[in-house]
Amino acid sequence: MNRAFILLFAAAFTAQAEWTMLKNCKLVENQSNDGDSFVVQCSTPYRGEIQNRFRLYFVDTAETDANSDFKRDRLKEQAAYWGGDNPDFALQIGLRAEQSVKKWLRGGFTVYTQGEYAPSMGAPRYYAMVRVNDRWLDEMLVEEGLARIYGDDTELPEGVSADSHLRRLYELERAARTAGLNGWRYAGKPEPSASPPPENFVRHDAVLVRDAWIYSTKDGTKVMALLKGTPVSVLAPNGDSRFRIRFERNGKVYEGLCEKGNLE
Repeated sequence: MNRAFILLFAAAFTAQAEWTMLKNCKLVENQSNDGDSFVVQCSTPYRGEIQNRFRLYFVDTAETDANSDFKRDRLKEQAAYWGGDNPDFALQIGLRAEQSVKKWLRGGFTVYTQGEYAPSMGAPRYYAMVRVNDRWLDEMLVEEGLARIYGDDTELPEGVSADSHLRRLYELERAARTAGLNGWRYAGKPEPSASPPPENFVRHDAVLVRDAWIYSTKDGTKVMALLKGTPVSVLAPNGDSRFRIRFERNGKVYEGLCEKGNLE
């Protein structure tokens, strides 16, 4: 991919945060492709056919190889989301997600992007929503038990709020978990999925008012400590005394549970 064009593409989008619709898109074979990130060729009004790498909002599919310590750690984390500790199982689900996306996108699709840069260890990529056969691709992945609800989110192109879309994803996840589909087979007997945020809850940013323990979203055990002043995003209540939060540490994004009294 031409580096000069990539820079022009990014500049064109960063000038405004509005959605740009790219029609008649085709999936491009690339070794970096997986279930939530892939190279796409699209038609544009002024530049004709272009290629760019996009990363889905709202979801994360498992890695499709275990060729580094970073990816092996990610596979363990992804397996834990589905209730297990076997990274090889998560790898299988990642490969299945990649093949499913390839099949679903075969007939063409539409990409919506705001030009928001998505962190990457490889070629530059941009966050996007993908529409195929009148469905959002992130919904299709969650519905099949092939992705976890995780990562950056956004208001949808048609104006649906991020919170409303997340509630929809949680509903689809509960159904997939009850049916034991794909990743949820690992958990054996399905357990109730995490409850979506209440209708009247508004996600917001906050900071820790004291050093605090962060607890696992899976089993509630202590997983790490964060220092006073750490900024976090408060995603949803978790019981009466804790919030589910998202935060960054050492360049990685995590989700965990925090006592409500530790946040301001």
